[in-house]
Amino acid sequence: MTRTAEIEIEMVTAYDQDAQPLDYLFQDPEYREQDDDRLRAWRNDDWHFVGIRAKATLKIPTGSNPECWITSELLSPGLWGIESDSGDWYFEQVYQDERDILLAMLASLKTCEIRA
Repeated sequence: MTRTAEIEIEMVTAYDQDAQPLDYLFQDPEYREQDDDRLRAWRNDDWHFVGIRAKATLKIPTGSNPECWITSELLSPGLWGIESDSGDWYFEQVYQDERDILLAMLASLKTCEIRA
């Protein structure tokens, strides 16, 4: 019996400690009051910044025991600086984009050059 490798892909959400609201707030004087409110909410920990990535878990069969696998992970680069209260629909949209990037990364492995 020949076994084949398996790949599972999932969304990973991680805290983004590098993004700051002042990176984009207070660009337009007309929104000064809304920007003040948004900054205050961030300082009160009502929201924070996250990154969204796609993660592939690769299971590679090893040996003759069907229960034995070598596992490895591959992550997409991710989109960072996303407001944590952006909404599930937006997270899903970003994840789908990251998933496409990850699938392209995996496809490129079929033609990679291995250097020892």
